[in-house]
Amino acid sequence: MRRTCIAVVLLAASGALCAQQAPQPPASPITDHFAARVSYYRGSVSTTGSVTDPNSPTPGTPISLEDDLGLTDKVHQGRVEFIFRMRERHRLRVDMWELDRDAVSSPTSTIVFGDVTLLPTDIVSSNFDWRQTDFTYTYSVLHKQRFELGVGLGFHLIQASTEARVYARGVHETFDGAGPFATVALDGSFLITDRFSFNARAQYMSLHLHDTQGKLGDYHADLQFRWKPNLAFGLGYQATNEQITVSNANPYGDMQFNVRGAELFVRASF
Repeated sequence: MRRTCIAVVLLAASGALCAQQAPQPPASPITDHFAARVSYYRGSVSTTGSVTDPNSPTPGTPISLEDDLGLTDKVHQGRVEFIFRMRERHRLRVDMWELDRDAVSSPTSTIVFGDVTLLPTDIVSSNFDWRQTDFTYTYSVLHKQRFELGVGLGFHLIQASTEARVYARGVHETFDGAGPFATVALDGSFLITDRFSFNARAQYMSLHLHDTQGKLGDYHADLQFRWKPNLAFGLGYQATNEQITVSNANPYGDMQFNVRGAELFVRASF
């Protein structure tokens, strides 16, 4: 009996020692339970559309806010993203960003913008504001030590507003669109080495809700370097394509918004 007890104790101690010496998976986006990322984004933007007054016999002129109203086509901004891992296969990503632009210029040709006609002789003050908050849940259908692939749904809160004003004539027009939006999401990570990882995601959906119709496509890829177990640096590319169409409103119209470019970021996690 004594020999049996000694053997059991030795086996238990040997098992505990092996468990302590078992190699742990390297810190990576696949093992992180929480991550916060702050990035600097530099890209290009294009904004097109038309705004029509339903009481006017003349439809709105298709315009480019950059070419016709002088808004900058360059983007320099910061972005923030948070990732929460709930258990092993469930992840929630929250990211927020906004883009505000304004300009003062004269159009190169006559533009009908809602119930306002903008002339080449006018000094037009214009602005375009975009606000977006994204919540994306994914479930990892594949979860390995060096590879993860998740599918899920995104929920987006979007608000867009554009305005054109001629102070000399005391006229202005505003076009607004806002509401929730949903997308189908695909998210993957691949651990190239213990320090380098490649990450990519894509989201898309086209929906019609009441008097507002929208399309959203969001695509991202990045390469991360894990400098410390809780700190990584990376270089990525982001492209966002969005469209909002508002009907049965005064004024009504549509706006297409495309922004894309490179980003540098720092990522803290545990």
